[in-house]
Amino acid sequence: MKEEPRIIYSLDVLPIINNRWNAGNKLKETIYMSALSILYSHLWYKDIEFYVDEIAYKYLYMLPCRVTKVPNNDDLELWMKSKIHAINKQIKPFVHLDTDIFIKKKIHFNFNKVIVERSDDEYYGHYKNQLPFFNQYTQHLDYWHEDVGNCFNCGILGFNDLEIRNQFVNAYYELEAIYIKNRESYLPYKRQGYEPCVVIEQYMLASFLKHKGVIPNLLLYQQNMIDQSNHADKIGYSHIYGKKKYTKNIVGAIEERLSKIFPYWYEQIKTAVEKENMS
Repeated sequence: MKEEPRIIYSLDVLPIINNRWNAGNKLKETIYMSALSILYSHLWYKDIEFYVDEIAYKYLYMLPCRVTKVPNNDDLELWMKSKIHAINKQIKPFVHLDTDIFIKKKIHFNFNKVIVERSDDEYYGHYKNQLPFFNQYTQHLDYWHEDVGNCFNCGILGFNDLEIRNQFVNAYYELEAIYIKNRESYLPYKRQGYEPCVVIEQYMLASFLKHKGVIPNLLLYQQNMIDQSNHADKIGYSHIYGKKKYTKNIVGAIEERLSKIFPYWYEQIKTAVEKENMS
């Protein structure tokens, strides 16, 4: 790839303020975390766009990139809808970064058709255990595999081939509609702590790419998580996914780093947060 892909972000905070993962309201923590993620990327990349919902826009509109306000998502379970919306808006090659990713050195995102963070094989059980639910409704989908054997972590998800992007987005909405229609039947899985979105986005991507014969580039291509972690440290990449990002020490470290490395922007965001009396 000769031209550097644009970097895009998306944020939908409605699930976050409505007890996602039984973690309570984590709006303040998410605001600071998202700001740090984008400001790090601003050091390295010129073309950045942040698609943010109406709730979080008033805290983050001042960031030094293009900040685009989008309507709030009204589905608390399908928290990746804002990502799909942002991905579908692109008219040139791009890489979408989740707002819990921090890039401390410039990473050159050179890839063929698709790039993802890594193959999520060691967490595959969380996906596989949900497949009996989805398999009963997806037999008519040509891209669906009942057990593809892996899935992809989409903390990073980029497309150089926009036709593949179009087909992926269409497949996403098709599977999302199937889930919404049969949501009530999913309740036993939900009670066990499973999330449908990881199948609808990440497992489906693996199944779709296998059907298309596309092998994605992996940012972290090593075989095990220890080697992946070592490589991530080497290239200046970190992804604090899951509930870990809400632990006291991580929350404190994010705010401290934001205040020390980006003091001007920290004060701007802190003022907005305090104006809203956010605890």
